Amino acid sequence: MDLTRRTTLAALATLPLGTSARAETWPTKPLTIVVPYAAGSATDTLARLMAEQLTPRLGQTVIVDNKGGGNGSIAGNYVAHAAPDGYTIMIATAATHAGNPNLMKSVPYDSLADFTPVGFYGFLQFVLLVRNEPGMQTLEEFIKRAKSAKPPLTSGAGTPSARVITATLGERIGAELVYVPYKAAPQALSDLLAGQIDMTFADVAIAVPQVKAGKVKALVLASDAHAAQLPGVPTFQEAGLGQFALDAWFALMMPAKTPPEIAAKVDKAVQEIVVDPKVVQRLHEMSFEPKRLDAADVRPFIKSEIDKWGRLTKAAGIEKE
Repeated sequence: MDLTRRTTLAALATLPLGTSARAETWPTKPLTIVVPYAAGSATDTLARLMAEQLTPRLGQTVIVDNKGGGNGSIAGNYVAHAAPDGYTIMIATAATHAGNPNLMKSVPYDSLADFTPVGFYGFLQFVLLVRNEPGMQTLEEFIKRAKSAKPPLTSGAGTPSARVITATLGERIGAELVYVPYKAAPQALSDLLAGQIDMTFADVAIAVPQVKAGKVKALVLASDAHAAQLPGVPTFQEAGLGQFALDAWFALMMPAKTPPEIAAKVDKAVQEIVVDPKVVQRLHEMSFEPKRLDAADVRPFIKSEIDKWGRLTKAAGIEKE
């Protein structure tokens, strides 16, 4: 081999690998799923289950990093501006990607342009919870108290979804419900149990244990479907409150410009996970409904959800803050 050829090959060997070559060897180090809420939330639990299941399928450890605050915008901003190399993933929710654009004057990321969908995996419902005490045993009793309460009832909201549902309920029953913000749903539920607030809309996953323990009453679902673990609890429409559904949904997102081959690997793994019988059973035990959605359909879905949140926040009289 002559000197010129040897020099040329050596120089080529130092050049960065192309996209296809990187995708073939990826991943070569641990991955991180960034959670936009505190530990103990349904989002955190779902992220940890996903990390557990992705680890053997991708051949690298997947760790969870909680970056709560700012209605999830802190985590969203972090992932949106992370290196698009496939090692940083966000568990995106209806609140972070459809709610925030309609609730916040300034969101440090674009829900559509700044992310690459890499795995949609299902839905979770919200339910109205009150303490198990006289005068709040049924939805009718609750509405009666809410209309006459002086001062007004306080409603803890650990997610943007809970805030919108609370405002919608207040508007439909003709009662003032004072919104009390929390960083996460478990904190709001804890204060409900302690008597610091009067009500909260919590995801069914964290509500069920407290309902079964008799500590709280579940009065109405903010959904158009029943919750298997809360038999007898009506939907908004069944309760005479009009059609309404604002279910939480969850999807994995990587930064925009992540190589498509890498995104496809994660999406394939997620789609396998959400149909694995053992995983499905565990998700159902959490009152979570897994659902496959092709990556190409996730952006149009999120766009429709942003529009939906816009209509609901306007109808409820919520202004951006």
